[in-house]
This record gives sequence, C-alpha cells and structure tokens, in this order.
Amino acid sequence: MTRKLLRDIALSVVMVCAVSTVVYIYLGEHLAESPFHAVSRPVKVVDFSSKVLDIDGTVSRSFNELTRTQIILERVSELDSAVVAVTKEMDLQPEDLVEWQMGNPESNLRRLWNMEPADQRNASVIALYILHQNNSIDPITAWREAVSFVHYSRKYEVPLTLAVAVANTESHFDPGARSPHGAAGVMQVVWRVHSHLLRAHAGLRAEKDLHDPEKGISAGTLLLSRYIKAYGSTERALGRYYGGPVSRYWPKVARNMNRVISYGLEPGI
Repeated sequence: MTRKLLRDIALSVVMVCAVSTVVYIYLGEHLAESPFHAVSRPVKVVDFSSKVLDIDGTVSRSFNELTRTQIILERVSELDSAVVAVTKEMDLQPEDLVEWQMGNPESNLRRLWNMEPADQRNASVIALYILHQNNSIDPITAWREAVSFVHYSRKYEVPLTLAVAVANTESHFDPGARSPHGAAGVMQVVWRVHSHLLRAHAGLRAEKDLHDPEKGISAGTLLLSRYIKAYGSTERALGRYYGGPVSRYWPKVARNMNRVISYGLEPGI
C-alpha cells in the first residue's frame, strides 16, 4: 500500500515537471515579445527631467536643446538672403545673430525679424559698411547699430543715409567715443545739454547710456529729427547739430552720404 502511494506521488511529480517544461518552452518565445520583456530593448524613454535616455540611463539629448535648435533654425529661415550673405561675409553664421538676440531679448536686434525684406537688406548694407569704415567694431555691434539706424530713422522720420553719414562723421560708429567737449557715443551727443529731452523722449536715464550703441543712435537721430523740423532745412539742421559753421560740417557729411549710397542705400535727401 505504502509502496503504491509513493509510486503515484513520484509519477505525479514527473508529470508536473514535464508539463512545466513544455509550457516554459512554448510560452517563452511569446513572452520574449511581451511588453514586460520589451523594456530590455535599447529604446528611448523620457523621464520627468526632460531628458531623452537610453535604457542604460545615458543621456542622449535634452528636449530643451532640441527645442532651442529648432527655434534657431526657424528664425534663421525668416531672415532675408542678404542678411545671411553679409553675416557670412563677416565670418559669422546667421545662427550667431539668433543666439545673441535670444540671450539679449531687449536689444534692438530683435526688430530685424519684424522688418520688411527691403529694410533687412538696408540693415545688411549698413552693417557691412560700418565694419569697412571701422574694423575695430565687432560684427554683433555693427548689426545692432545697423538695425537701430533703420528703426530710429523710420521712427523719427530722418533720412537713413543722413543718420548713417552723421554717425560716421562724428565717431566712425564707435559707441565708446568721447570728445573733449563732453559729446559721447556713436552720434556724439552732449548729455548736459540734452538730458531732459533724452530722458523724456528717448528713454535714456544717464550719460552712460549714450555709450550704448543702440541708445546713442536713438539720441542722435531724435536730435536730427527735431532740428530738421525746426529749421526746415537739412543743412541748417546740421549746422545746429554740429554747433559750428555748417560750411565745414556739411561737406564731410555729404561725402559720407555718398559713400553709404555707393554701398547700396537709396539717396535719402
């Protein structure tokens, strides 16, 4: 009786083992394709730190980096071909303009993307002209100045060629320039004389703002606009701006106007 019971138990154990082996072999191949086993593949998964990870935890690339790259490429595509060409001629890439503007969102450079193609081309001509007139100025500053000339000439209704020519005559576009008489910045404006006007209408707060290439151009263009309207004559307005005999100042400005016109800007007077 006992011997028979032991034999039945042994047979049952053998049968259970055999069935288990068959099930494992049969289902194992299918389980290997199941969602549970699929995680063993080198797929990309995203964690909450916005990183793209391999299964071993290696960071492939951040979503922030991908987004930034896409934004830069999109903004480059919005630039006129003249901007791209001139930027490369300066040993820059158009991406450099985008990245600098992204890091300095309040700069006038941001206005480049809102300009009509004709104004973008004008800014390109001026930026290259600035570097050719003063090679000590870095390309980004040249672009900031160029965009500011286009923007403020339109805002204050001053001929673009005139504003650029005055800046070249006064400082060769150097934002750090300062005269013995206290004139400062790209357009050599005297703070002690014009501070009230500049605070009220150009947004400058202190004399040091004149050395900002964008604010200095805003200040000078505003003054030119006021003088042209007050005197009704470009030459007389320039005499007031210069603070001396226009017969000495006008030929210099006229010569610089002709120079920038030769670069591709239309005559403005």
